[in-house]
Amino acid sequence: MEISVASSYYLFILNIAGIYIILSVGLDLLSGYTGLISLGHGAFLAIGAYTSAILVDQAGLPFMISLIISPLVAGLFGFVIGFPALRITGMYLGLTTMGFGFIVKRLIIALREWTQGAGGLEVSSPVIFGYTITSDWDNYYLIFTFVILAVIIGRKIGKSKIGRAFMAIRDSEQAAEASGINLAKYKMLAFFISGLFAGFAGALFAHTNHFISTDHFDMMLSIYFIIMVLVGGVSSIYGAVLGTLFIVLLDNLFVPLLGDWIHGYLNTNTGDIQLLIFGLIMFLFIIFQPLGLYGMWLKIRIYWRIFPFNPRKRFT
Repeated sequence: MEISVASSYYLFILNIAGIYIILSVGLDLLSGYTGLISLGHGAFLAIGAYTSAILVDQAGLPFMISLIISPLVAGLFGFVIGFPALRITGMYLGLTTMGFGFIVKRLIIALREWTQGAGGLEVSSPVIFGYTITSDWDNYYLIFTFVILAVIIGRKIGKSKIGRAFMAIRDSEQAAEASGINLAKYKMLAFFISGLFAGFAGALFAHTNHFISTDHFDMMLSIYFIIMVLVGGVSSIYGAVLGTLFIVLLDNLFVPLLGDWIHGYLNTNTGDIQLLIFGLIMFLFIIFQPLGLYGMWLKIRIYWRIFPFNPRKRFT
């Protein structure tokens, strides 16, 4: 199927959104369900991406095997990072995970024999059962198949005993511990599960983008992931999906178009305008819609379910 350059770009953006959805589902289980802040998920994405690239292109392992090993490696890193969560919470935990992001970036540069350092690493196309995935449409079907699986698994975890333990820890650690919940076990499990999702997303990112470098996994990316969860609605797997789609499409399609339009009237740097618009939209959205996109959808659904007996409706 032949598509235009513009359509190919839009499809690539949609594929990247799908990859980020997988990561956001895992991040929502960590930050939304368990209440543990992470500002280092860009590092988990990088671990999954570089591990898969090295396993496939340098060790010669099949892509499907790397989809198993790469998430496990990222999950183990998450398990290790979970240790500080046993003693610190809130902003201190966020700063710790931020430091982990800097450490991973330095490790990538130091291990240049395998990672090519800051110069970046070329990555081959994924091969599944002898079929090489080269087109954006093939990547689309592959990625969104895993997106559906990630959403199903995320919802299953959220509704399970593990998910209820996560939410109990988020609401009150003292009450959760008094109820017999092992805080250390479930906090570290939350980091491990979130790392698994991020590592899986990283493997898909590497073989979809075909080139990875430290520039792809900067601190701003980790902050974007947190914003995706907040905008979509915390403690909601569907919210993570909506928030990721909203942020990725906003940042890559709507904001650049609006920035170019404003640039036609104001002689200023287009990039600065785009950052200003993006920040303003996020600020207004979080202030006026704190429940996120999924919360807004729930309110609309409830409104129309009881219509015309809505308590806010007044007849004169």
